[in-house]
Amino acid sequence: MHGDLSLLTLADEDQDVPEVTPVPAADLGALRQWVLSVACINFDLELGPDVEFLYPPLEISKEEKDNIAFSSFPDTSVFSDGSLVFSWRVREVPLEASAAAAPHIPDMADKSQMLSRRISHRLKRSLSICHAAESTKSPAHLAPTHSSRSTSYLYGYTFFLQRRDATNRRGYFQKSLVILTHLPYVSLFTEMVARLGPSFFAHGPTVLELVARDIVQWPAPRPGAALELPLMGTLVHVLLPHGHEPQHGDGMRTGEHAAAPLLASVPQSSMLDVFYEMVPDLWRLWECLLLAEPLLVVGHDPRSTSEAVWHLVDLIRPVPWAGDFRPFFHIHDYDFRALVGRAAPPGGALLGTTNPFFLQTCAHWPHKLHLGQRLEARHGHTAGRTAPCFVSPRKRRISKDHELLRRLLQWRDAPSEHAQATAAVRRHFADVTERFLAPLHQYMATLIPAHFDLSSPADMPPIQPFHGHSFLQWLKAHPGPLRMRQRSLTPAHLLRQSLYADFLKCPNFSLWLQSRIAAAQEEQWQRRIAALAAGDVVTFGRTRSEIESVDLYLRLREELRRVDEALARPLTPELSERWQAPPSPDKALRRASIVSESSPRGLQHQRQRLTEQMSRLLDTMPADLRIGLSK
Repeated sequence: MHGDLSLLTLADEDQDVPEVTPVPAADLGALRQWVLSVACINFDLELGPDVEFLYPPLEISKEEKDNIAFSSFPDTSVFSDGSLVFSWRVREVPLEASAAAAPHIPDMADKSQMLSRRISHRLKRSLSICHAAESTKSPAHLAPTHSSRSTSYLYGYTFFLQRRDATNRRGYFQKSLVILTHLPYVSLFTEMVARLGPSFFAHGPTVLELVARDIVQWPAPRPGAALELPLMGTLVHVLLPHGHEPQHGDGMRTGEHAAAPLLASVPQSSMLDVFYEMVPDLWRLWECLLLAEPLLVVGHDPRSTSEAVWHLVDLIRPVPWAGDFRPFFHIHDYDFRALVGRAAPPGGALLGTTNPFFLQTCAHWPHKLHLGQRLEARHGHTAGRTAPCFVSPRKRRISKDHELLRRLLQWRDAPSEHAQATAAVRRHFADVTERFLAPLHQYMATLIPAHFDLSSPADMPPIQPFHGHSFLQWLKAHPGPLRMRQRSLTPAHLLRQSLYADFLKCPNFSLWLQSRIAAAQEEQWQRRIAALAAGDVVTFGRTRSEIESVDLYLRLREELRRVDEALARPLTPELSERWQAPPSPDKALRRASIVSESSPRGLQHQRQRLTEQMSRLLDTMPADLRIGLSK
């Protein structure tokens, strides 16, 4: 049981409203580094889902409010009583881009607003006959007619609770508690909401105060960090991802693995449970994902679809997913028509859904993944549902690891082996992806100027442009370690050429190339700094002209300025400007000192060496020059 659920219903206007203390303004900045807000969603058969409150308050548009509400309702009938944890992702629709006035969402810390909310809820219910009539119309008619152009997303990690309730007109108590954040740390936040949800429904909203106090004490979420985060009287051990790099391990938290650190970007579920019948298809799925081809994932409940989508995105790391992925998608989403209503499906669309309506609407999509409960699949109890399968015209081009496949098929009926199997699958496809990228890395290395010394020009030589045709020609002589399918009518070298040619045309390649160029420019700069910091400036100053010495001194000073800028740059994931809150002065000072002490790539050490180089070079110059340059 989850305590006195009546505490959180809206059925009785005379019920006491719990006292909740607002989050101090000085703590909002620290809180929003991790969590933007926690939402409570109430479900009404006549009014539909609605955001009951946000703690702390968050300025969202009507479109975002509706998206949050509908995304938090598990469009499934697989259970009558119990709870469900799942996740979703929706595009931001900022207030200035909204077509409607900003919605009023009561503040939990304002008791009068919550009482007013209950009264207005009853009034709306009494006027809901027309709304109920409208709700019987077709899903296509109800779908939103617009889409957002924002490139930022909200992530929702949801704990849904449903209990039979004889006092409720609809026979059920149905509510969701949702953690709203800008971070795609599915394992961390599903763990959080799975702990927070039962406590919230047992003890009421005051639990949120305690959790907020814990979160504001957390350090900033730095890429690659290993953290111990206090939460509800315990410590959560978590490893954060470093960019798009894969996180190694199984990610599961069961049995002997219960104390293992969470891999923040990886679902905790077993891949064999999620893809039970589709294990032999994982290699074809990898190719579809690598090429960002549209994929519809259909399941019986939002937990299975959301876990499947997160696992699929993880399967191709470190290649970034450039398209729009939705762990749980529904017909009320603001982007419904943009993603589903097109004659041709958008590239990079990866949608998880539980609504069979999408099988009709997306009938023209090339790839469909039907998930299923393995016991139902084994015993034939599908009750008219599509059997678990992967429907795709794609012919596999890469080689399967048949030994791994044999072991996976043995392990899938042995739950005690699932952690080992999941780790093996993730490790294998990380290796496959690295093998695929190897020729691209080697070719990119030929485009990057590598040599720097004290005589190098002030302006760094540019990285040469990437030309797809030139790369494909280069690939013929440098095929790389990726093994291609052998039992095929098409020769392996042609399969390889076609796979890379398709990749060069997909959005994943564009994003990968952009990130690779940025990394190469950073690496170039690091090499340049290292050359300036290690060069013999004393000999240079004594043997070169004054003009050359002054030029080198100015270059050292400019690089020192850039190092200082890099040290001052925040290392945490970028938070949209609309969610930012000014931190208190003491916390800003504390975070700045942390950045300086633990700066990446030893920039502090390089800064010291550059400063020493400037001093040595200055000592070789005439007195008048030293005075002029020191000013």
